[in-house]
Amino acid sequence: MNAVGWSVPPSGHLVPSGISNWSGSTWTTLTMTMIAVSMTSWIVYRKKCPGDGPGSDRRCSLLTELFLQALILSGCAFVSYLCDSQRGGFTIKGPDYPTIALLGTDVVLNCSVVFHREESKLQVEWSKPESGAKVLVCEDIPEGPCRDYWAGVQHFEGELGSGNVSIKLQEVKVSDAGRYRCAVTSSSYSSHVSMELSIVAFGTKPSLSIRQSSNNSLEYTCQSKGWFPEPNVIWKDSDGKNLVPLSTVTKVRDAQQLYDVKVQYQPTGDVTSSVTCIIHDRLHNIKEVSTARVNDFLPHVQFPVSEAEWSRIQSYSVSVTLDPDTANPWLVLSEGGTSVQDSDTRQVGAFDNPERFQVSHCVLASGGFSSGQHYWEVEVGRKEAWELGVATESVNRKAKVSGVPNTGHWSLSRQGRTEYRAVDWPPPLQPGPELTLVGVLLLYSQGRVSFFNAERHLHLYTFTANLSEKVYPFFCPGSYNWQTNAEPLRLRNPRA
Repeated sequence: MNAVGWSVPPSGHLVPSGISNWSGSTWTTLTMTMIAVSMTSWIVYRKKCPGDGPGSDRRCSLLTELFLQALILSGCAFVSYLCDSQRGGFTIKGPDYPTIALLGTDVVLNCSVVFHREESKLQVEWSKPESGAKVLVCEDIPEGPCRDYWAGVQHFEGELGSGNVSIKLQEVKVSDAGRYRCAVTSSSYSSHVSMELSIVAFGTKPSLSIRQSSNNSLEYTCQSKGWFPEPNVIWKDSDGKNLVPLSTVTKVRDAQQLYDVKVQYQPTGDVTSSVTCIIHDRLHNIKEVSTARVNDFLPHVQFPVSEAEWSRIQSYSVSVTLDPDTANPWLVLSEGGTSVQDSDTRQVGAFDNPERFQVSHCVLASGGFSSGQHYWEVEVGRKEAWELGVATESVNRKAKVSGVPNTGHWSLSRQGRTEYRAVDWPPPLQPGPELTLVGVLLLYSQGRVSFFNAERHLHLYTFTANLSEKVYPFFCPGSYNWQTNAEPLRLRNPRA
């Protein structure tokens, strides 16, 4: 900020009324004008005045020239006197940019005096012009006392004589924000500088929740506390659609005058698979971001997956083949290990080994996963009995596993014409239209196994599991029935 100053004309000084408000450019213009006028007058006279030849009036010419020279010098001296009177004995300097302070910290508001000549004792006054409140006043610097009008205000007592008239505000509050004025006055001159103090408070990371209301619709909520100044809200779904116009946004101020934000959205049509909440202080470019997925909060809720989300899921596609050494002896695997079906005949050569399922009619994939993200699809067709998902490497393959919860596998199954179940969720699932293509998504590090209607891009169910060992894709084609369950389970390449 640039200093603003003016002279206080002392008694006995010849200073015309009103010139104390003239700017520096005005004084420069005045000086140049006076010199130009004087020089022009002299040049015009010299052209019209008789020369130095015979008969010239040398005395007239000399007196006139001396008069013009004296006029020029006196004009410059007068302007110099006025400029010196205008400039005063000191200049005030403050910060060129607004001062920013974090809520609760200490901040220094800089103000300094640069002396041009020796001055009598000064008075310094700090104030807030908007309210007219005084902050601190110092008399007869450097010896005189200082009086603070606010709690937690300090001055640099040992540096007042050298021109440091800055102040420190301790543990700043929201109410401390605003414009400040540092004014310095001597017996003949006064000047001041203004500056802006901005207070910043970083709010909490947005807290997201998704719940099912009494009418079975979903309600998305985002909450964040402790912001200043008032932040903006960016609230969007998994496709990037702006949800703010469709939501209720509440901003209230707490006892410290900080902003608490709450956003609520209740869709009336399709359910979005995820929401992202961003609380943004645009003034200081500070933001906090949180994203929540429906299946993290409501694993059993069916909802459509956005195109962007579905593309992301399919980017995790892996090629899966079946491991014949793990297949129950009654199962028939296709050549290449891309399909499996139950039969009414025990397969020749299916000797018992530690890896083979002995009781449950199931088989594992030939490769397992101990990290990363993986997605595969299984055609279940019109079969009325099947089960598929993932199983741990240590799953007990010599006991009944299929359809039994808490046995080291997480699966979705069909039991009869209309009944679908998750292995650890007793109520039947409602997948909507008949399910013929199942997608399985494994997010190992997050401990999530999700199932989808891959034809309609619908989420069906998500397991949360504490995965600590290798897991394998898991397939059970259901008991053999040539009328309703002879069709095999077929592995499908999602990118085909």
